[in-house]
Amino acid sequence: MHEHIKNRIQSIITNIDQLPSIPETASRIMNMANDPDVSFKLIAEEISKDQAMTTNILKLCNSAYFSKGKEISSIERAIVTLGLKEVKNIVLVVAAKPLLDRFVIGYDLGKGELWKQSLLVATLSRNIAMKMKRRDIADVVFTGGLIHNIGKIVLALFVQSTFKDLINIVQERGITFNQAEKEIMGFCHQEVGEKILAKWNFPEVLQAIVRYYHEPGNAPSQYRVETSIVHVASNLSLMASVGVGSDGLYHEMSEQAIKDAGLSGPDLEELYSAVPETLKKVTEII
Repeated sequence: MHEHIKNRIQSIITNIDQLPSIPETASRIMNMANDPDVSFKLIAEEISKDQAMTTNILKLCNSAYFSKGKEISSIERAIVTLGLKEVKNIVLVVAAKPLLDRFVIGYDLGKGELWKQSLLVATLSRNIAMKMKRRDIADVVFTGGLIHNIGKIVLALFVQSTFKDLINIVQERGITFNQAEKEIMGFCHQEVGEKILAKWNFPEVLQAIVRYYHEPGNAPSQYRVETSIVHVASNLSLMASVGVGSDGLYHEMSEQAIKDAGLSGPDLEELYSAVPETLKKVTEII
């Protein structure tokens, strides 16, 4: 283990101001949307306080990806037309793009590649939930899929400096890349991602998805299904060579996760065959 790297990462995690942040408006909306008694008007007023975010949200609301064929000219109309959960998703897409739409050098991801994969995994996750008639968690797994790799933007430089050691231990011992991250640097990108979401005050279910999506069998039992769905979606993305990067070939799809997500072999084949069309839809909002 590289103790000096472990100590530097620990310092970043401990000093919360060094972790990535999202606009306060987005964080507040995420939490307000989880309140069953919150009024649409109150949420619309909160979003409208941030003019730049309002503009970007309305732009996405009228995009081919989110639009339901009716022109939307206000946040209140967006909530009524699309639903609160969909607007919450759009808020997070707007907030997350500046963080994820960048070069991620250590993982060998060019500008926009991590963002494209994040959107694809989010969409696949929602599609899986809907396919399995779990509409109740569709927005949760969309969000989890969108931010599942957020920890990579912190670990990227450290991965770059230890890449040779990481690959050597993966190949010599037959372990996954995230397990190698833990052994070489003291942290894996999922652990760092969990810390970022805790800073954002995001719900426990999202923290669990980000922490365990590579090892869904270790997720808390109450969040096992959501984590398994994002795990499957992430691996489908990698199988389609989207967001592969330097580590993508060193991850495995869990058979138990497939079962926990409620999927069968034919289900997986159908989902995989639909990836090109899903990706085409995703590129409309990149």
